[in-house]
Amino acid sequence: MGYRIDYQSVGKAKKQKKRHHPALMLAFCLLTILLLNTFLKDQRALLLKIIFPGDVTVTAASIDHMLTQLKAGAPFQDALQVFCQQVIAG
Repeated sequence: MGYRIDYQSVGKAKKQKKRHHPALMLAFCLLTILLLNTFLKDQRALLLKIIFPGDVTVTAASIDHMLTQLKAGAPFQDALQVFCQQVIAG
């Protein structure tokens, strides 16, 4: 006559990985932008100054140049590097 002994595992139970929901994160970001745009219209200039430091015309021209480079097929890293150099140079 045979018998069998079953032992319970002593190790910690594995936690399931948290699932990230990209659509939910995107919706949250869009909602945040919409709310900030709606309620903080007075602080919009200050917020743009924080995000894009320096002269606004230079920054706008640098963004246009970066977009032109991207449309021409330049790698994103190179276009971003040129953009940052132009903004810092002023």
